[in-house]
Amino acid sequence: MECISTRVPYAKWRLNTFRQLLRTSQPLTAHARSISTSRQNKMNETMSKESSDTSDPNTIPPSQRLPQSPLIAHPRPSRQKSRKMRPTFEHTSALSKNPWAVALASPTRMCTITGARLPSDLLGTWGLVRQPGTALSYMLPVGLMQDSLANKAPDSSAMEPELPTPDDEESAAEFAPPPIRNNRPGRQLVLRFTELLPLIKSITVPLSKKGGKKPPVMRLVPFRWKHPQGPVKPTDEKDLLWLENTPEILLRSMQSDVCKKLGAVLGKYKRVDVPNGVWRNLEMPQYSNSTLEEALGKLESFERMECGAVLLLGSKSAITDAGSTQAEIALDSITLPQTGFTVPVFDLTTLLAESDLSTLRESHAQLEPSAVFFRPDDKAGITAMISLWKIKRLLAEIEL
Repeated sequence: MECISTRVPYAKWRLNTFRQLLRTSQPLTAHARSISTSRQNKMNETMSKESSDTSDPNTIPPSQRLPQSPLIAHPRPSRQKSRKMRPTFEHTSALSKNPWAVALASPTRMCTITGARLPSDLLGTWGLVRQPGTALSYMLPVGLMQDSLANKAPDSSAMEPELPTPDDEESAAEFAPPPIRNNRPGRQLVLRFTELLPLIKSITVPLSKKGGKKPPVMRLVPFRWKHPQGPVKPTDEKDLLWLENTPEILLRSMQSDVCKKLGAVLGKYKRVDVPNGVWRNLEMPQYSNSTLEEALGKLESFERMECGAVLLLGSKSAITDAGSTQAEIALDSITLPQTGFTVPVFDLTTLLAESDLSTLRESHAQLEPSAVFFRPDDKAGITAMISLWKIKRLLAEIEL
């Protein structure tokens, strides 16, 4: 704002100007109205002049001949933010029956050992389990021992089974003492580990050593578990141990968990080769890679075929004749000729114990052939497929 009259003192002019600005209800004076009208006329003349100049290409300024930004040339018509399309029911229903999508969409969590962030369905749940009758606590895979731990009350007596020693590997799965819980009722202290057998074996050697002021397993205990936030007091730190046979306990517990989940699906879906069913028999006259590919090629295409997997159960000759040799199918995955998608191959003869596999085949007629195609259709089947995926990752040969 500029001073209109040069003979008026600046202080007086400023005071009058503020009075005019604050007097919003009253109309502007004729003098101010004339000034605003003259300025508006000048602006209109300038804009008309620019528009007339732009009509002639020779008179366009060089700055306007350059490519204009899309934000200026094509401004957004409204201030409403464009959002992504929300998934429809068809999208969510299809993904909810895909075990690979369910596992990868689980919440991301950090592995305590490696620090890697992975989907929680691919990580194992571990926690401190107290041996009944003693003050000793051991780090064990409580996620695979939920059924046995749930049957034990926190005040269990000393008549419960004792903790397995490194030489007693067969009783590892029978050990079920109560877990250590947080101050909050019903909340168990757990950690998440990447369950790879080479990784667990590599950390078992240093963590199972004895000696020193604090046990080596205290490296894995987070700060929130310690006193005063958590239940682990400084006097209890010396009682935290890591078993030397932890890899064997982990493998046996995961095998039992896979058998339980797979048996639940076998007991619920007993029919084979039905339209849009769960189980498909694969006719394999010989137990080899070529016959497996031929057997998959004979299958008729059905819905969500890419969500399934091949379960290898071993040749019948090897089961009937103990002295016969069994050919191995060295396939980690196989491509379906019907859809072009790749599905995993789970060899149950190597993933499960021989006794567990024999029990499954004797109890369920669906596992009589040498191989079957398994496609889950509900939550129980998806859970069983993810458990098969986890035990295959557990036994994977990796270089650390």
